[in-house]
Amino acid sequence: MRTFFAIGLVLLVGGCISEKRASRASAKTQLGVAYLNERNPEGAVGTLREAVKLDPRNWHAHNALAMAYSAKGEAALAEDSFKDALRVNADEGEILVNYGAFLVTVGRPGEAIVVLEHGLADLEYRNPAMILSNLSRAHLDAGNIDQAIARAEDALRRSPKMCPARFHLGLAHEEKGQMDQALRDYATLTDDCPQEAIGGYLRTGCILAGLGDFDRAAASLRHVTDAALDGPMLDEARSCIARSGG
Repeated sequence: MRTFFAIGLVLLVGGCISEKRASRASAKTQLGVAYLNERNPEGAVGTLREAVKLDPRNWHAHNALAMAYSAKGEAALAEDSFKDALRVNADEGEILVNYGAFLVTVGRPGEAIVVLEHGLADLEYRNPAMILSNLSRAHLDAGNIDQAIARAEDALRRSPKMCPARFHLGLAHEEKGQMDQALRDYATLTDDCPQEAIGGYLRTGCILAGLGDFDRAAASLRHVTDAALDGPMLDEARSCIARSGG
């Protein structure tokens, strides 16, 4: 795939993409994003590969293709596509926030911090609170707890209901041993973002179990077990329930 994109870029140097071809690439990109929104990364990949073939300078297509590959768990291909997008538009905040989030998910928070800080320099990016929220998580994963708190608070000043930032703030307060503050963060999360609050209920239940408040812990953790989740969150909830004697 790397050779394919390199050839496309070389051909572009020698000529221009026609308006018709660029328009077709844009339409393919919109369709690929729609597939992504419908949680169909397989369909998105095929469509977006056609888009970047039609117009290798369409950074939106490369960015969306990277996200589609990431959704499929194909990290190497996702990173290649993010880099292709950045070669077209190195300072675009939308690319940088997505690439930074990707780097966090693959366990490279130090690199994510550099990328996301660069993203803050794009003054035209419409959602700086999202960059700050992602920075808070990157700092948290890198062990920079005070910076994680500062960035999460910055995000929440800009967007008080930025749910991921509120969750990251709770995690950071937990890391500092500030359990009362963490519980307040998670309570705000569950009030403001009921559709995204499972992590808040999980952490609240585990904190309360650790403090010996077993009845309230069980009530909070029930939100996790009732959600019929499968995976690490459910395993952690069951572990905390066991500690509470539930």
